[in-house]
Amino acid sequence: MTTATATRTRAPSWTCARCAVTISWVPGRERRGFPSAWAKLSGEPHCLRCRREHAAQSAIDNAPPEVSREERAKLRAAAVLEFELERDPDRPNGEIAKVVRCSVPAVLKSRRRLEAAHAASKTRR
Repeated sequence: MTTATATRTRAPSWTCARCAVTISWVPGRERRGFPSAWAKLSGEPHCLRCRREHAAQSAIDNAPPEVSREERAKLRAAAVLEFELERDPDRPNGEIAKVVRCSVPAVLKSRRRLEAAHAASKTRR
């Protein structure tokens, strides 16, 4: 008499290189490919939270050393807002404002500034 044993196959998973959070698809309902909100930075996977933090930290790192604490907070907030606008430009302003925890007018102002910067860079080419 033979007995069959069920073998479980592991669903593909990814671990964030910065915070070590791991994501995987539910077995039997696997999606194909890399998670949509994740990206590879320097060749390593990073979750959305860490990508936002990276954008904020880059803004701080590029600021002059004499920048005040309040100005650094504004730079961080602006960097995360711009990151979200560039990540998904078709997303409604209200959704972005909710995620970034800012006002819709702040999103509109940043959106217009980014659009003007992109238009200016196209005319310089």
